[in-house]
Amino acid sequence: MILKLQDATVGAAAIVSVAGRLDGVGAPEIAAHCNTLIKGGATRLLLDVEGVDYISSAGLRSLLVLAKSIKAVHGSLVLCNLSPMVRDVLAISGCDKILTLAVNRDAAIAALT
Repeated sequence: MILKLQDATVGAAAIVSVAGRLDGVGAPEIAAHCNTLIKGGATRLLLDVEGVDYISSAGLRSLLVLAKSIKAVHGSLVLCNLSPMVRDVLAISGCDKILTLAVNRDAAIAALT
């Protein structure tokens, strides 16, 4: 499945709903998309990854680079609605200690404020 992205905003938060595979093909897509949002002035970014059914090391790397990019503009990134598989991959890799994770959108929006 090709990565699908859908944008929305809630207050000052830019929300990107992600569906598909966050792998060697999908990772550059989400990185480019989110970097465009950051260059456009977004400093609060919420990634709703409920539709992500696979994440590879390339996907992990893109999330870490994205977190670094948004931190450089004094912003924040929160991921929410992680599937058990995505949550496990983040935990095994230690990325759950680096990235901010939330159970759902409401908790993610609260974490961004």
